Amino acid sequence: MPDDVDLKKLAMVSSPTATHLLLKLGIRNTFLEGIKPLTSGAAVVGRARTLRFLPMREDIAPDPEHPSSNAQRLAIESIAPGEILVVDAGGYLGAGTLGDILCERMKYRGALAVVVDGAVRDSAQIREVGLPVWSKGVHGAASSRSLWPDEYDIPIRCGGCTVMPGDYIIADEDGVVVVPPVHAAHIAEDGSESERREEFIRMKIRDEGYSTTRAYPPNDEVLAEYESWKKGEATRG
Repeated sequence: MPDDVDLKKLAMVSSPTATHLLLKLGIRNTFLEGIKPLTSGAAVVGRARTLRFLPMREDIAPDPEHPSSNAQRLAIESIAPGEILVVDAGGYLGAGTLGDILCERMKYRGALAVVVDGAVRDSAQIREVGLPVWSKGVHGAASSRSLWPDEYDIPIRCGGCTVMPGDYIIADEDGVVVVPPVHAAHIAEDGSESERREEFIRMKIRDEGYSTTRAYPPNDEVLAEYESWKKGEATRG
């Protein structure tokens, strides 16, 4: 795994900016469609751990009374600080894949968040736990109604995108984007610079009335102003 990624810079990058930069690199399908934050204002960056559910088949599903053979419990009990559990439930909304108790355990173990291509349950209690969750919806029934956890730490499909164990996940108010590790350092550097430049552009439009034809994208004059502003910010910092 790459160890040269500046997580502080990567955390400055929004999911739209990361999606745009990955598209420029030729990585076209990275934004997880239809997956929204359960609580507004949440934003996290971490490494993916993966879990896959399959539609229930009683003849092959493991006995839920024996959690030691349950892929969901094994994933949760091995999750590490800084990791995000990404769950493939096939987009199914007819049962919740997890609730507040499992979220509480993951928070205790240092997990940053959960991303679910499907539903969760106990939404009010999950908000009380404080572990950020992104999902496609909420359902009152437990997963055993129609799903069973099959495997973990494998390639999965989530929101129409492939997610590999160890991928970087950027999740915020807009949604979730998966960042391949090989590109994460580039996204951290270029993305944080892009966010800073757009902050300057918004300031110019808001405070000085710059037109979009002048400032978005910025012309050479505005870029020169930005470089001067950035040096001033560094001096003041």
